[in-house]
Amino acid sequence: MEKKAQAARKGVSPEVNTGYAKKLARMIACKTVWTHDGENVAEFQKFYGVIDELFPNLAARAKKLTFGGGCFVYVIEGKNAKENIMLMSHHDVVDGDETWQTDPFTPTEKDGYLYGRGTIDTKTPLFAELQAAEELLAEGYAFEGISLYIGSSNNEEVCGDGMVLAADYFRKNGIRFYAVVDEGGAITEGQIPGVSCKSAVVAVHEKSRHLFRCKAKIETKGHGGFGGQTDSAIARLSRFITEVSEKKDKIYKGKFYSEVRATFERHVPYMAFPMNFLFGNVGLFAPLIKKIMMGIPAASAMLSTGLSFTTVNAGDLRDPQIRAKTAETTMFLRCIREEDLYAGLEKIKKIGAKYGVTVEEMERDYCVPTDFEGEAYKTVEALLHENFPDVAVAPFLLTAGTDARRFSDIADNILRFAPIDLNKKQFATIHNADEHIGIENIGQCVVFYKDLIQKL
Repeated sequence: MEKKAQAARKGVSPEVNTGYAKKLARMIACKTVWTHDGENVAEFQKFYGVIDELFPNLAARAKKLTFGGGCFVYVIEGKNAKENIMLMSHHDVVDGDETWQTDPFTPTEKDGYLYGRGTIDTKTPLFAELQAAEELLAEGYAFEGISLYIGSSNNEEVCGDGMVLAADYFRKNGIRFYAVVDEGGAITEGQIPGVSCKSAVVAVHEKSRHLFRCKAKIETKGHGGFGGQTDSAIARLSRFITEVSEKKDKIYKGKFYSEVRATFERHVPYMAFPMNFLFGNVGLFAPLIKKIMMGIPAASAMLSTGLSFTTVNAGDLRDPQIRAKTAETTMFLRCIREEDLYAGLEKIKKIGAKYGVTVEEMERDYCVPTDFEGEAYKTVEALLHENFPDVAVAPFLLTAGTDARRFSDIADNILRFAPIDLNKKQFATIHNADEHIGIENIGQCVVFYKDLIQKL
């Protein structure tokens, strides 16, 4: 399929884009790197002042909720509102280092791009969301039938409590969302093999997080100096960890989940032979494709539950001559479907029983998949075809994590996508040096969010 000219995309004039870039640059210039000791608190306060100054209509007319140390949510109550929608993008960023060609917090324009930490992850989407709402307010848009929420956490990069507290507030106050739209997917190139154009991938699901405490306990008898003891809590736990690790791929076998399958099938029209034939017949070639993907770590994460042991505790360092009566490890599982996780867990418990190891769930953080045949996804899909007619559009599974997962039980649809357009070089700068966004793309993001608010 021939790629259409980028001129067909919806956007704004170069003059307007220049103005947008200047406003975004002021947000980038704030070093909003979250630290446990509050080292950058002045930069966060500076950032909130910049937001108030850049978006006066929002500051004056929207209700602002704050949670924890800096998570904020703007609320625009719509006329005859029956539904709520939430747009999200966090404002904390990872730090920069000396490998940058420029100072990461001194925004620099070069060759049609704006360089600076957060230009991709995720101050450009946040700017575009706020600017879209600001302009709609200025234009007298009534937000008929919906109330708009725009949320941004201050500690997403460290899995902080910002959006956890916000979600608790909405839960307690009976506020439910028709749709939550957060980061996760983007417009990228080269992520799907054999595709001749860029792809707008919208994550309809993300892998969950489950923590389990695996504990071995044994009664020690006799004096420690009277001969060796081959059986101990530490030895039992070690044998358990070893066997589970060795059998991991048999406990959790890979499979094609619906959203993963759809990622490839929706790209078939943009593939050349033989890739279009291979992925156009996934059912026929599933064993071969699965075997190839399971050998690639990034790809295998899309097919199976991830399992790792993250901590081990035993004994007392103050008196290392005393044998440990207990030993425990934390097992971290990331599943795609909970039923698969718990089915595999029964096998793990049987292994534990062999060594006297109990397995107890400590934390459950599961996301419910969003129906990519449903109305909310179809609305976003249609808008992407309208705003970015030169790209393929497909649902996909996010193997990373987002703040949106906090809303799984109070949202009918969670879609993880920001309309940032990234080539391979830009994609490689996420959490790395020289992060940058195309200036023309900034205006495209604003237009997309304005359309999204009105269509949702």
